[in-house]
Amino acid sequence: MTLGDSRMQYPVPPALEHPELLLYRNEFPILQRKTYFSSCSCGALSRRSSQNVTRFLDTWNEWGSQARQDLWLEEVARARNRFASIIGAQEHEVAIAPSVSVALSSIASALDYSQRKKVVLSDMEFPSLAYQWLAKRRYGVECQFVRSPDRVYVPSELFEEVVDERTVLVATSRVYGASGYIQDIRAVADTAHRHGAYVLVDDYLGTGLIPVNVNALDVDFLVTSTQAWLMGGPGLAFVYIREGLLSSFWPTIASWFGHQEQFQYRIEELVFRSDARRIELGTPAMAAIYAANGGLDMVLEASVESICERSRYLSNDLIARARELGWKVHAPLEQERRSPIVALEVERPQDMLKELLARNIIVDCYSGLLRISPYFYNTIEENAIVIEAIAEILKNRKSTS
Repeated sequence: MTLGDSRMQYPVPPALEHPELLLYRNEFPILQRKTYFSSCSCGALSRRSSQNVTRFLDTWNEWGSQARQDLWLEEVARARNRFASIIGAQEHEVAIAPSVSVALSSIASALDYSQRKKVVLSDMEFPSLAYQWLAKRRYGVECQFVRSPDRVYVPSELFEEVVDERTVLVATSRVYGASGYIQDIRAVADTAHRHGAYVLVDDYLGTGLIPVNVNALDVDFLVTSTQAWLMGGPGLAFVYIREGLLSSFWPTIASWFGHQEQFQYRIEELVFRSDARRIELGTPAMAAIYAANGGLDMVLEASVESICERSRYLSNDLIARARELGWKVHAPLEQERRSPIVALEVERPQDMLKELLARNIIVDCYSGLLRISPYFYNTIEENAIVIEAIAEILKNRKSTS
């Protein structure tokens, strides 16, 4: 089959190339040495994030503990503000956490399970999302899982079949890691709210890549990390809590950063902050904060809309190339429901990952699939490099079998 024939059978939907975003390639030293296609797992480290971390170390070296209130907490506030802008929230609705798992634990601790004990999830979620509520089974909490019919889609109507008046929460991802499917979160939220339940969105694989507005989606909670598309590395997560829930949101995991008068050190009383920061736990990892602000700045400069369009332009091309070679791609057919995560079904994906790494090509594996995740700093030429390398490895395997 020729390339032209393939494009006719698997037409590439139109997407904007946004070549101006290639100016950012010089920000990422790893791109000068390797072909990097693992941004859905960990975004590439930028020069400005590295410089920000150096700036943090300089302030620590120069001011010691005095840097905390005057400089470090200002940097934390900057991070909250930038994240709020990206998701369409108000700054007082945003808090930070050391990881998504910790953020989920705080939210899980604040829910009332006395009358409603059911939590609804899908069977395509990342395990951490389910573990928070599976760990509460001894308190009578029940997890019910919506089953994906094909390990690609999780149709929103399936939630309608299981959400009822016993449901306290629907917890689901906006983007699924095994297929790149973009969930219809507004439909899920409408279902949850119609039955008096809350909705929580794990947006680890969406924030910074797919435009989001928490008010338009009508979600109650959103959690995400800076590790992937926000290019801030590990050690920092963000939490959104809807403004209308703050006054009645009482976590049972608490710390002095969540106290209304934090620096008064009142040991015999706990008065939570009036905003989302009531869930913040202890002194944050400041190096992670400084690194994250470098990534957040770039996302805001480039715009999530442009980043999404370029990443989709690249993934459309990858999918067409893969299908031309007869490979099975785990991805939705509809472009509007497909994130730029290209999951391939290949034999021995972990071995494939190692063989690609030996060629200075970095991808990742998830749920038995090889994942290629182009981002705005990648190129069409790199698409060809990774596809040709996989094809050569498969050919070599066949000839030696």
